[in-house]
Amino acid sequence: MRRKQIFATTLLSAGLILGSVSVANATDPTPTPTPVATTSPVATTYAAQLAAYKVALASYQVAMDQYRAAWKVIIDKYNAAWQVQMDQYAAAVKAANAQFQAAQLVRQAKRQAIISTFQAAIAKTDSDFANALAAATTADQKSAAVTARNTAISAATAARKTALDALGEVARPILPVKPLKPAQPVKPAEPVKPVAPVKPVAPVKPVAPVKPVVTDKPSKSPKAENSNDGKKVGQNK
Repeated sequence: MRRKQIFATTLLSAGLILGSVSVANATDPTPTPTPVATTSPVATTYAAQLAAYKVALASYQVAMDQYRAAWKVIIDKYNAAWQVQMDQYAAAVKAANAQFQAAQLVRQAKRQAIISTFQAAIAKTDSDFANALAAATTADQKSAAVTARNTAISAATAARKTALDALGEVARPILPVKPLKPAQPVKPAEPVKPVAPVKPVAPVKPVAPVKPVVTDKPSKSPKAENSNDGKKVGQNK
């Protein structure tokens, strides 16, 4: 009879312990966080966009080099055309000046010949007058020598004037018309400048998931209660 009573008490204590453990597990509200794998399709898209941007940037730099080379060819052609016109203008001015200087030299030579002829005529007149005056024995002869001298001088002076007048009207060179300065050629249109590609915007860094907050604390372990019950069982025993 006593053995049955001890066995029943032991079963009752074990039932209490198992019941308290199950109740504690049922009332524990703390969830177990499940790790979530974060996927980043935006980052993958940004990497692809960045790679495409680098390719487009390289193409843009090549296009810019071609643009600069084409523009340089146009400017060089424009400057070459302008230089040709300027060279033609300078050559025309130089030819005109050379022609004018040559005409001046010819006129100067003719003028010098006219003056030399006049001086030779005056020298001959003076020589003839001196000879006539030396040979004159009468006053009439001397007067005739003076008259002849004056007449010769007047004739030589008139001949000089006529020759110089004719030289000025006929032989004097006329300076050719100075060529007009060439008009500046029309500046060529600038080639279309390539547009630089737009760099993609870096994706926003994902935010870490919020850690769940524990609202209710789990109940205390029923160790104390079990120990009390054990004592009671011992006492009853």
